[in-house]
Amino acid sequence: MQTLDPIASEFPEIDFYVVAYNETAAEIDAYIQEKGYTDVIAAQPVGTMLADLEITRQMAMMAVNADGVIYHRQLMGSADQWSPEFIALTADPHALPTKQQVKQEQDRRLLDMQLPA
Repeated sequence: MQTLDPIASEFPEIDFYVVAYNETAAEIDAYIQEKGYTDVIAAQPVGTMLADLEITRQMAMMAVNADGVIYHRQLMGSADQWSPEFIALTADPHALPTKQQVKQEQDRRLLDMQLPA
């Protein structure tokens, strides 16, 4: 989350949510406040949201466009690698991933589903 905080401030048009995996949203919010992070919102998953989004790891990052379409996702890594996605979504909140990006995402998801959680 510490790498997400300064990047979130660079893109005020985008909402950044930290969705709790093993903690409550209140615990995540307390951590955000304690560390003095800004522009980051704590959230609690609803129902089967994590399973529906095929989130199988504690660390998963996902960018969703204004229409609710998953624009980009990755496991692990650093938020500072996401600037191209944030720039694209800032320029066009309804941006869609290319067919090549969709194929890469599908291949990564298949690989991830085969790895032990």
